[in-house]
Amino acid sequence: MADLLLHGRSVPTVFDLLGHDENDMTYALGWGLARNAAFLRAFGERIAPGVRLTEPAIALQRFDTDDRGYTDIELTSLELHAIVEAKRGWWLPSADQLDRYVARFTQESRDVQRVVVLTQIGAEEVVRHALGEWTPPPPASAVVLGWGELVRLAREASHHGPLYERRIAAELASYLRGVADMRDIDSNSVYVVSLGAEAWPDWGDLTPIRVVESANRYFYPASGKNWPKLPPNYIGFRYWGRLQSIHHVDDYVISDRPLPDVPGAPDLPWTQPHYILRLGPAIRPDHVVRTGSGIQRSRRTEVDIDLLLTSSTISEAETATRRRRSE
Repeated sequence: MADLLLHGRSVPTVFDLLGHDENDMTYALGWGLARNAAFLRAFGERIAPGVRLTEPAIALQRFDTDDRGYTDIELTSLELHAIVEAKRGWWLPSADQLDRYVARFTQESRDVQRVVVLTQIGAEEVVRHALGEWTPPPPASAVVLGWGELVRLAREASHHGPLYERRIAAELASYLRGVADMRDIDSNSVYVVSLGAEAWPDWGDLTPIRVVESANRYFYPASGKNWPKLPPNYIGFRYWGRLQSIHHVDDYVISDRPLPDVPGAPDLPWTQPHYILRLGPAIRPDHVVRTGSGIQRSRRTEVDIDLLLTSSTISEAETATRRRRSE
């Protein structure tokens, strides 16, 4: 079992850890690593295969007097020094911050050194690609993990060790699963977008409509500018003057190119990362739901699913949704 060194606050209970921001997730992870030997071993093997963890210790929010900065989690053993940067979203730590980690490695001088970046579910590949521009000097290296992988490791650890440790791992897996996917998975709101019938340049005959209808995919810029910062739980598509279908968003990734996640797309990079949504089966209204006069051209809107399926126009459903939410 690892020693837990919690800098700046007392050792929390499981219930104290159940928050939803990055700090809460970081403390929960650190506490779980320190309290479940199987989870700690699995995490160590994932970031540094074949390296033993002799006399491991977990430090949370460790302050360094030289660089005047805090680290989220530091895992040290006689062989390994790992600094974990926990991000709930898919943004990277700054280059200056990463360089300060290298200085800490020099102070500790372990044979194996890792910078571990924890990122949003679905963002692993785009973060690895972006992180590739920063390379720490040997023997340090960088590892990118999605929170979903930690959920898997915790679930596997819940089947090993003493009963108390198994319970801790199971609770941690459940907690991380609930907070790592930042979407509101209980929402019945539908984000309705317009699809065009024209193919994109260099995409052959692949049109936005075909991507949805044939490939069960949809994508949009992940920057958050004029688009949802997080994928919606439901998305609706309108074209040819009417609502065509509503889909549950079953899964998503963040990528800087459409392949391999959009079947039939060209192998060309995007100028910015995109959310690529994997769509569930189409839900089609049992009557014609026209766009309505209140929604012009390609304007996107957000409406409640029951109102969308029972209104005569999307515009009518939008008005009813606003009225409902203001009551």
